[in-house]
Amino acid sequence: MKALRLRIVTVLVGAGVLWSPGVAQALAAQGTGYAYCGVDRASGLGVMAARSVPCRAALDVAAAYTKGRAAEVHAAGTRWVCGERQGDPDPYQACADVRSGGRVVTLVS
Repeated sequence: MKALRLRIVTVLVGAGVLWSPGVAQALAAQGTGYAYCGVDRASGLGVMAARSVPCRAALDVAAAYTKGRAAEVHAAGTRWVCGERQGDPDPYQACADVRSGGRVVTLVS
């Protein structure tokens, strides 16, 4: 049974399905330190937040970033530095609170 699950997960990863919002939510719930907050309305990207970031704040940060694609945004009462990061294998968008490196908002497709 375990081998069958591993094969299924491998196929899903190969197909690129793991970055859909539904799967992102499931992965976030497995203790990865991130919470799935929903979808950014402007871009359609999934929004994930480090556990120290409330979802409302994460969605505000994502909206401010995707609205203008600025490298720096002001949202949720603080300044965030945003940009594209190289993932494995696909790049992703992320914003980090300039005052606290642990406060991160990630946008995934």
